[in-house]
Amino acid sequence: MTTNEKKELKKQAAKYMVVVMMQRILGLVCFLLAAGTLFDARGWIYFSIYFIVSIITLVVMSNNHAETLSERGKKHENTKSWDKLFLGIYVPSAFYIIYIVAGLGVRFQWPILSTTFIYIGTFLYVISTMLGVWSIIENKHFESTSRIQDDRNQTVITTGPYRLVRHPGYSSIIIWAISVPMILGSLYTGIVSAIIIVTITIRTYFEDSMLKKELSGYMEYADKVKYRLIPFAW
Repeated sequence: MTTNEKKELKKQAAKYMVVVMMQRILGLVCFLLAAGTLFDARGWIYFSIYFIVSIITLVVMSNNHAETLSERGKKHENTKSWDKLFLGIYVPSAFYIIYIVAGLGVRFQWPILSTTFIYIGTFLYVISTMLGVWSIIENKHFESTSRIQDDRNQTVITTGPYRLVRHPGYSSIIIWAISVPMILGSLYTGIVSAIIIVTITIRTYFEDSMLKKELSGYMEYADKVKYRLIPFAW
């Protein structure tokens, strides 16, 4: 890789990191506007964790797979059409709608979960983060859309969490979705979490089918690692 290519790579990666953090900030703004107050303790607990985790994840990716970080910010022509549908549901739900619903819960004093769930939710969030970062470290093809990365010589990843399940990155998202209503205490936020979980689960099925058909060696890998998301279950 030439010096100019390295500079362009760093530029694209930095650009994506800025977009991600702006996305997080907009999520916080959505919550605060919906809540109508700046003084919701559970909200600040959640968003403090949220921003810390986002920064850690971006730093890990920039240090280990800067090229992947750069690619995540690009639009790819060979992204599967069905994935555009799933992303159209997942992205607004996971980054904005879930926080708007949680904020409305604060404003209108909808049913809330006891403070005990803060600890359970935080524990799940930590597990989600550890699994997600581990997946990123092991998988240099950890892009944001479903496609066969012929331009990046995509290969089957069989190390780390990929020894246990075939899609640990999606497993981490599901655990995160469960943790959000627990930390924020918003019972109705669980409805949005359920939508996210169903969307990710169906997306996993489609992506797994794509990889079996189009990625060399994946079928053999799937025969060895039987489970997509949950060890010994599914």
